[in-house]
Amino acid sequence: PDPRPELALRPRRMSVTRVEEWLRNPYAIFAGHVLGLEPLPMLGQPPDQGLKGGLIHEVLSAFASKHPSALPDTMRAELDTIAKAVLEEYTGHPRIAAFWLPRLARFLDWFAHTETERRSTTQRVLAEISGTLVLNGAAGPFTLSARADRIDDTDAGLVITDYKTGRMPSAKSVLSGRAPQLPLEAAIANGTAGFPGLSGRPVASLRYIRASGGEPAGEESAIKCDDVVALAVKAQQGLEALVARYDDATTPYRAVRRAGFNYDYDDYAD
Repeated sequence: PDPRPELALRPRRMSVTRVEEWLRNPYAIFAGHVLGLEPLPMLGQPPDQGLKGGLIHEVLSAFASKHPSALPDTMRAELDTIAKAVLEEYTGHPRIAAFWLPRLARFLDWFAHTETERRSTTQRVLAEISGTLVLNGAAGPFTLSARADRIDDTDAGLVITDYKTGRMPSAKSVLSGRAPQLPLEAAIANGTAGFPGLSGRPVASLRYIRASGGEPAGEESAIKCDDVVALAVKAQQGLEALVARYDDATTPYRAVRRAGFNYDYDDYAD
């Protein structure tokens, strides 16, 4: 299928997490935004990776919000207390009790052990902070939005972090534009409105933190880039070109599978 909806029906606002979806399979944007269709969960489906990721995000966000500037002496105990409160309503599920809780404990051990180094030059940490960037488009303004998992305000500038429970995108995918989330968050930070309270602060680096709870229990990966600002500009220009392409009413939202993207199955591919 290659639907060509009227321009008035096409999205004028999108989050950074959906831009990659737009790149890898435009039909998913048509199905979700224009038709309002979303995949239904399977009946009796056990807790999935999405729920696991949401819970870990909530634990780390609550910890950073409670301790934005200085770490507590009892960091590991604090993390346990927060995790217990977040997971309380889910711990009755046998899968969570048997598999998730031990993995979460191992990841929190790793996080507590490594967080001191991450905070060594950090003035404050902001968690789940929202920002926007408005782009000019042929069909009108297009708003890019983001809810950054974590932004560290350090001596060198801002460090933007995305938490992952699954695979982390490779540096090659980020630098080539196939995984544009972090560079687009950097573009938002560089914008006029940006992220509240961080206006004028340069972006120093981008990184992923993976919470697996397995072996290794956690991983940290900084994107090696000589010029983060240039990478952000490149990502913004790529999005502007994408917006311009779909601001042409003849451009279809085709269902395609493109090589090089990090996914195994697509609900809208067939």
